Amino acid sequence: MFALTLITFTLAVPEPITWHTNFLKASLLAKEQKKDLVIHFRADDSLDKALDAPEVRDRLKRFVCVRLPMDYVYKGEKMIDRAPLSAMLGKPGLCIVSRHDDSLASHDQVISAHPLVGSHYRWAPSLDAEHIAMILDLPAKATLSQRCMIYAVTVHPDGPRSINGSAHPAFLGHAEAHCGRQAAMRSQHHANLLDAMRVLGGQVGGVGDASEVVAESWGGEHVLEAAYSCVDAWRYSSGHWRSVMTEHRYFGYDIAEGADGKWYATGIFAD
Repeated sequence: MFALTLITFTLAVPEPITWHTNFLKASLLAKEQKKDLVIHFRADDSLDKALDAPEVRDRLKRFVCVRLPMDYVYKGEKMIDRAPLSAMLGKPGLCIVSRHDDSLASHDQVISAHPLVGSHYRWAPSLDAEHIAMILDLPAKATLSQRCMIYAVTVHPDGPRSINGSAHPAFLGHAEAHCGRQAAMRSQHHANLLDAMRVLGGQVGGVGDASEVVAESWGGEHVLEAAYSCVDAWRYSSGHWRSVMTEHRYFGYDIAEGADGKWYATGIFAD
């Protein structure tokens, strides 16, 4: 009986996550396995416990993982200082690189960046196991700016339900395009919703009630902090917040930086 119990216990031990230490090998493996690449820039043990939590470990199986020291050098340059990783702000933390589908516009780009820095917004969470799990569950086909907005909505303490629907590529595309228009004009404004719904309805086979929210940040923030800023602005507008709080069949979020240093956000929804 003792031997059987011991065997059962041994079999129940979860398989550890393999943390690679060579970026190039890990990146090539991710492409070969059609998985995205999680990079842990490690300065100390502050994230180790969270990354070993069961809910995080289960999700990390869908990725190839690499752990790099802050002074890791790639192609003659400190990895953390390379331009493609600018959203990490030169700080330790986690980022994800899209490697699962080379047909995506975001392929080989950073699609999540969570440096260990504070936020001006008290409701913005720290990088613990619960929130790392949320990051790993964000839509894999969304861009860095789209995932930042979706994450900022997801973690708001009011529990917005708009992110429970489908982040359809057509709606993400509308959000991206309209953010680009606002940023180019340096002006927060709504799109022509009727025209937008005619186009989107044709792409998804018809839509019902629709709404759109827009916002601009204070300016000078990194992309994730700007996302928090715009979600916080929506929180204090009853009409905008009603759309953000409501579950819809389809949704899309994005944010873009203008030449004025402000970020312009869009959320688009339809049932």
